[in-house]
Amino acid sequence: MKRLIVFFLAVAVGTQAFAGFVDLFNGVKVGTQVPQHSFEYLSGTHPESGKALLIDFWETTCEACITSIPRLNEQHAKFSPKGLVVIGVSAESKEVVAPILKRVAMKYAVAVEGTPSLHKALGIRALPYAILVDAKGTIVWRGQPSEITDELLANLVAKSGG
Repeated sequence: MKRLIVFFLAVAVGTQAFAGFVDLFNGVKVGTQVPQHSFEYLSGTHPESGKALLIDFWETTCEACITSIPRLNEQHAKFSPKGLVVIGVSAESKEVVAPILKRVAMKYAVAVEGTPSLHKALGIRALPYAILVDAKGTIVWRGQPSEITDELLANLVAKSGG
């Protein structure tokens, strides 16, 4: 019952509260290394090591996830020439994800989880969610994709040698 009350309070307060609320369900810890994982890329390719990463966790049935795609496309266009790699990762199968790529323009790399799963390793249970990873593989930020600012990305790229 307490969780239900907290949920409604978070929704009532707005997006910032919701972002904090989502963090309660996700186990991402800033300052830790990204765990071992594997992706199967449906578009784009596996980034070379030593790159700054924006990893967006999404799924096809998540309206907020789909709504964040145009902004992620803009950030990809602006920061990929400077060294940022943007990857949209779904825990759904490629058979579920592939059809949406025909309807929704995702201009950055799109992948589905392999084994081991990054979703599971990080404890991602609430979406949308994103992490920023520096060139050394350390998680430096986590939260809602809508909270990722150009300033945040510029700092990440600068610190990662981009």
